[in-house]
Amino acid sequence: MSNPAPPKLLELAAHSLLSNEASALPALEEFTIDLFPPLLTAAFARGHKKALKALVQAWPFPFLRLGSLIVQWPNQDSLQAVLDGLGNSSAPSACPRKSELRVLDLTLNFEQVQSKGASEALARFPFWLPSTVKAEMPQATAKPKPVEDVRKGPNQPWEPVELHIDLFLRGPFKLDAFLSSLLTKVERSHGSLRLCCRKLHIEEMPFNSLIGILKTLELDFIQELEVFDWFRALSEQSLFATQLGRICNLRSLKLAYYHWTFPPEGEQCLQAPLHALEIRSCTLLDTDITYLSQSLHATCLRKLDLSGNNLSYMVPGPLETLLAKISGTLQHLDLNHCRLKDSHLSAILPALCLCSHLGSLGLSDNPVSRAGLLSLLEHTAGLMELKRVLYPIPIECCMYLHGLSWGPVNKGRLCQVQAEMQRLLQAVQRADMQWSPPLPSPLPVRLVQLD
Repeated sequence: MSNPAPPKLLELAAHSLLSNEASALPALEEFTIDLFPPLLTAAFARGHKKALKALVQAWPFPFLRLGSLIVQWPNQDSLQAVLDGLGNSSAPSACPRKSELRVLDLTLNFEQVQSKGASEALARFPFWLPSTVKAEMPQATAKPKPVEDVRKGPNQPWEPVELHIDLFLRGPFKLDAFLSSLLTKVERSHGSLRLCCRKLHIEEMPFNSLIGILKTLELDFIQELEVFDWFRALSEQSLFATQLGRICNLRSLKLAYYHWTFPPEGEQCLQAPLHALEIRSCTLLDTDITYLSQSLHATCLRKLDLSGNNLSYMVPGPLETLLAKISGTLQHLDLNHCRLKDSHLSAILPALCLCSHLGSLGLSDNPVSRAGLLSLLEHTAGLMELKRVLYPIPIECCMYLHGLSWGPVNKGRLCQVQAEMQRLLQAVQRADMQWSPPLPSPLPVRLVQLD
């Protein structure tokens, strides 16, 4: 077992300086800028709140990313000190701040989430939703142009600071202390702080609280929105659609577990076409599918997930029309637990085979027979980019009740079907395709989502 690397000389110097904050902090203006990063790391590690506040107030760079420090030392008091260091935003007419900071990034990337200690950080910060892919954050190496704030006029002597954060908001709703402080500070900043949330997850949240938070966020920054909730009144749904219309850069929308009614024909609540749309267990109607096929999203969708909706009565009909419309761009399709039988698969196969860029397909929990499964494999073998298929357990191998597969699974029969599928894959020279059944379970099979 290798010994940990000894601390660098610069790190030792930083810890030594912070051991006497009273003498170190007044000298910040005389420090060279290369001392600031190790000083900040040391202050975060040791929980020096006064030092953190002072370092942010004198930060000599336009960009400050704290994700790795949050994972290593998850301490809300330290984050609060950083927030306090953003200055007295309630008085933007004061002298310009010494800090050059323009973007404070509190998001976590994929590597940080996978690293040791990430689970502890997430447990202590329940409002965080780490990105599962690397976020393409706006460039912050150069100072942005001053933003004209109509509330204060075009000649304010300060530039706004962007706070980048991914939010996970789940009920029963009670604001986390740090998040509450953050929202209050942004609201009282009169535009000097801009709360920029790239990914926003909302679950079982009081509607008034939701609208209040949306009004605090910079809506044009949101790219991914997930809503797991029930809107109890049409007026709430209408108001939420209005807020959606203000999110001009939204690229991914996930809705789940409530009845969603799309706007009337001709009305578009979203300004830009989506790249990913997931509408799961939302009791979709055939008019909703028709609306999607005629919307601006139809020619841009890369991912579509309609799992958990009964689509059986939409075939033949609007479902294959929608698939044909999105065939030019679609890369991931999930139709798990949609009550699709052999006849339904046969009806959508022509449209499905047009999806030349399709890379993954999810069809688990659909009452399909062995013959229907083999037919699906044979017809989709020509889709050369299709590498992963999550197929349903055939009806010969288990019982289906109310659209769900129930155990126990006849493993002997399932092995026979899998052997037939492997022989067929070899016959059509598609050994590169991975066909997998859902994980076995003695309980009804739950929805399985492809990555």
